[in-house]
Amino acid sequence: MLFEASENTRAPGCRKSVLLLQGPVGPFFSELEGELRAAGHLVRRVTFNAGDNLFSSRVHRPKRLSLNLNEWESWLRFELTCNPTDCIVLFGSSRPAHKIARQIAQQFNIKVLSLEEGYLRSGYVTAELDGNNQHSRLTSWRSQNHQSIDAGSVPSPMAMSSSFIAMSVWGAIYYLARDVFSTASDEHLLHRPSERVVPLAWNWCSHMARRGVARITEFPTQRDLRRKPGYILVPLQVSNDSQIQLAARGWTAQKLVDACLNSLAKSDANQRVVFKLHPLERKNALITRLIHRKAKSLGLRAERFAVLNSGRIGELTAHSSGMVVINSTSGFSALHHNKPLLVLGDAVFRHDEIATTGNSEEDIRIFFQHRQAKASDVIEQFFDTLKSQCLVPGDFYVAAGRKTAVQHIIRKLEQLPLSYANIKEANV
Repeated sequence: MLFEASENTRAPGCRKSVLLLQGPVGPFFSELEGELRAAGHLVRRVTFNAGDNLFSSRVHRPKRLSLNLNEWESWLRFELTCNPTDCIVLFGSSRPAHKIARQIAQQFNIKVLSLEEGYLRSGYVTAELDGNNQHSRLTSWRSQNHQSIDAGSVPSPMAMSSSFIAMSVWGAIYYLARDVFSTASDEHLLHRPSERVVPLAWNWCSHMARRGVARITEFPTQRDLRRKPGYILVPLQVSNDSQIQLAARGWTAQKLVDACLNSLAKSDANQRVVFKLHPLERKNALITRLIHRKAKSLGLRAERFAVLNSGRIGELTAHSSGMVVINSTSGFSALHHNKPLLVLGDAVFRHDEIATTGNSEEDIRIFFQHRQAKASDVIEQFFDTLKSQCLVPGDFYVAAGRKTAVQHIIRKLEQLPLSYANIKEANV
């Protein structure tokens, strides 16, 4: 079950030994593996299902594992004991297999580079040590500990348009392969439950069709919001997102909707709330019905709230007077536009110095009545730290963006120190 020892024999030098786990949907990790090898680094890759295998190197076949969580933990401990490793690279620090990998890596004093969708989009991807979101080192950020950052170390975003369509295509291919060709024993390490292919395809086609129609039918509402700014924006998240399941402090989309509508009913009659549905949430039709039903039960007039399936979050934020999130990365848009922000869950930006932090419906009610943006210079300090420590230019899904991201991630890996085991080996 181990990798071949000959593949990991190292000569003295500064080459890195890298273990790749699961990456984003699409060919990004196979391209990263190829460029790492071309740069002289030693690479091993593990795959857990048919979707992973589909987007893996045809030349250097990965180690295909079909294990439960306990077996995966035992395998990884043995692998890291036998094969010196400088860094583990993975996508999504909260996936079950990756959570175990991060814990074991810490015990072995091995660095973990955790990738995620960019905290700031588009043009950035997240690449930070240890973990993302609630696991990020930035959760302990304080402005009084802020050190001046050289402007040259703050990367600029790659100029590019949204990669949503490319991500959707790669995602459809990946999950189709995963759900059709994976074995029953693969289920233990799936980070999302498998679904039947025909209902899954129908749901996605219906969802995308509704979004297309919404761009036309919601145009009058979008125009009205531009003419009458000052609403409170509430971006909703995907219900099965790990951030909602693991770092929301008990909040769900339904609980957030109910609390915001209850607070709206008690606020000034001119106050308005806009709920922005997530583009990847397939239950948006149900959520919309629940919002209207709740508003009707509270006696709220139709002009006091809106539900949007379309629209750019940046533009909506710019015309708002504040934002309420659980831990959605949309909160970065509020900070960027210097709008009052209420954070209810465990987010990387849950800091009293840059946002209002809350836990209850009462906190939402107070925010609706009294809200104020935080100091722009402190927010700028946070953004500089975020960009220099956690982000690199590029994208995971479009070809040009993948190439740029690969180059910057390799550069970041090459700056990491060798692990103790590799230093010892190099000195033999």
